[in-house]
Amino acid sequence: MNEKIRQHVAKFAESKGWSTDEKTLVEVIVEANIVWRGNESSRRWWTDCFMVVEVNGMMIGFDGAITTGDDSPREKGWEFNPETICEVEPREVTTTTYVRKA
Repeated sequence: MNEKIRQHVAKFAESKGWSTDEKTLVEVIVEANIVWRGNESSRRWWTDCFMVVEVNGMMIGFDGAITTGDDSPREKGWEFNPETICEVEPREVTTTTYVRKA
């Protein structure tokens, strides 16, 4: 994560009385409410995806994973990479889909 994100999340963590060490800052980001999830790619044990969360007004994205069973992605062998944490912005995208003719 870059310094701008680190400072923003650290300020938020301080306001809550939480630690501002790297592990806690990553946890604050990963545990924040997901506002968007996309770019999914299925694997055998998990689905890779890009997740966007909002932390005190800042939109932050990172590579994540989800599973369909009771096990977490980490229990299945997936590892989080904090280098994927980045600031994101909303952008409207037009998508064309195809449907069967009647």
